[in-house]
Amino acid sequence: MYLILILVVFALLGVFAVQNGGTHDFTLLGYTWNLPLWAPAAIGTAAVSVLLLLHMSHAGLGSRIRQIGHWRELDEHQNRIEGLRSENSELREELAAARGEVRGAAAANRPPGQTLAGGFRAMTDRLRNRSSTTT
Repeated sequence: MYLILILVVFALLGVFAVQNGGTHDFTLLGYTWNLPLWAPAAIGTAAVSVLLLLHMSHAGLGSRIRQIGHWRELDEHQNRIEGLRSENSELREELAAARGEVRGAAAANRPPGQTLAGGFRAMTDRLRNRSSTTT
């Protein structure tokens, strides 16, 4: 965007120089110069161009520094996520091992031949055979 702005300023300077081809006497601090009319405009354009280039370089540098800071922050977050994922997998393994021990203990205490599904079937049979009295 700044480059386009500089090109527009140079184009306007060119238009000004073509339309004002005469000369003029310029006096500053006791010195007198006979310069073309477009010379002060060219000096002003050069100053504005230098300022725009400095601002453009500063804006790009600031953007890069912020981007590097964001990359560092993203790396820290990704490392934390990886740590949490590994901890989660370890906890899942521990939970699976604990559930296996509990299931093994429950299977040892359960009467032989009766499973969980068999217990549900027996319960539905008992409910079906109940007689309800309505008055």
